[in-house]
Amino acid sequence: MDNKKISWEEIVKLDDCLITYFLYREGKSIKAISKIRNIHREIVEKDIVEAKIKLRMLRMSNKGEKKSLLDKMLEVSKEERLRFINEELDEIENLKKEIKLRYKDFTNPDDKMILIWIIGELKDKELINIIAKDIINKNGNIRRMVCSALGKIGDKKAVPFLNKALKDKKPQVRQYAAKALKNIGNENTVKILIQIINNKAEKKYVKKACIEALKSIKEFN
Repeated sequence: MDNKKISWEEIVKLDDCLITYFLYREGKSIKAISKIRNIHREIVEKDIVEAKIKLRMLRMSNKGEKKSLLDKMLEVSKEERLRFINEELDEIENLKKEIKLRYKDFTNPDDKMILIWIIGELKDKELINIIAKDIINKNGNIRRMVCSALGKIGDKKAVPFLNKALKDKKPQVRQYAAKALKNIGNENTVKILIQIINNKAEKKYVKKACIEALKSIKEFN
């Protein structure tokens, strides 16, 4: 999706869903947009999805491009993505190849989070190094999604990246890192988990995830 800035003079001429989307792209929360536009938050969420599809189709139409397998995956619902991954086995290798080629080109946070989710569902350890670089992404939600995906893949190669995420500034990232390490954590993981558990300032939900991870690692080893 294009990151080019569009002036409000242009936006007011567009569909309502696009106005909603550009407010979202400016960094406004769904709750804030709901109040600004005087619409229910469910409509805001629906508008954002609809706008993303419209903009992507417009971009591809302008370039005369044929939709790739990955582009199609980004447009459909979560349920349709899962169906494809579980049923279209002949196309999975093509999807993986496209991810390897194009991952670095995805800069829009929304698209990247969907892409990381897809990688997690594919559970292919060859894709670990591709997403692991985003364990230091400036967007906390992307870092959280990386932890989740690495946990789904469940390979020990991901442990150093997840151990790093246990020290992330965002509590949700630490929480997801702990969950991801439950079956693959090592001795260094245990040390970090104990430090977090003993930290009086740590969030309760993060401590809970760390305690569960610690128990699982000890049982697993």
